[in-house]
Amino acid sequence: MTESDADEVSTGEFARLSRLSPKALRLYDRAGVLEPSRVDPVTGARHYLRGQLERAYLVSSLRQVGIPLTEIKTALDEEGSLGADRIAAFWAEAEAEHAARRRLVGSLTERLRGNVSAATSMAYAVSTRSLPDRSVLAQTRHLHIDEQTAVREEFVGNLRHAGIKPLPGVAGAPFIIYYGDVSADSDGPIEWCWPVPEDRAPELAKRFPDLTLRTDPAHQEAYVHYGATTLLHAARIVLAAQSLLAWSRDQDRQTVGPLRLVYLEAEGEGSVPDCDVAVPLR
Repeated sequence: MTESDADEVSTGEFARLSRLSPKALRLYDRAGVLEPSRVDPVTGARHYLRGQLERAYLVSSLRQVGIPLTEIKTALDEEGSLGADRIAAFWAEAEAEHAARRRLVGSLTERLRGNVSAATSMAYAVSTRSLPDRSVLAQTRHLHIDEQTAVREEFVGNLRHAGIKPLPGVAGAPFIIYYGDVSADSDGPIEWCWPVPEDRAPELAKRFPDLTLRTDPAHQEAYVHYGATTLLHAARIVLAAQSLLAWSRDQDRQTVGPLRLVYLEAEGEGSVPDCDVAVPLR
């Protein structure tokens, strides 16, 4: 670091040099992506070093292209090229979501033109499987899209904290049933379901009185393998749902339940779980 890099400047001067507002600097400080070099213990005034300008430009540029602060922090905390790889992976997912939105808009415009077959074409390959009767601990909630992740993590976290692990195979995978649309405008409802061993079901139900013990009946289901759950995108889920409906129409199969998101257990320590989008069949 050169002497000029080490020069300490006020928040106002750093804001001028970085072209970031004091409000943005406070936000970046709280997010841990650009913290002041020193905070006066008496006045609370924040000071920065000129050498932090490069990081300020980097954070600002990443925000300009839509990278979330949480992703930026993780990327900047990584060593070597891992941070760059993380941003590249995030952008690849963003491009996949953009492509899904483009295809979804094309489908919707075809529907508006009255071309129903084109509007419900299959974007994803569809497979089928059979599932047995299962005892599940369940929780039903009304919530909007921005609440879904927090509530799911609470539901999953409480069970995992108590040492309740998913059962093996697809039949043991936790899943969500969407009884209603979940968006910024619609609040579901949706139901989280966690399969549990039949012989332990009554005992576990007593341990979790806020959850409902019920049976998920045996059924066949059609499903689309969505992929990693790191980033779940509404447009891709809608396209998967359209593929399931188009397949059931072409195969003359009747769906008998709402859409499901099935969380497949990750293989290996630190691995990210995959998920399937599924719908029960008659």
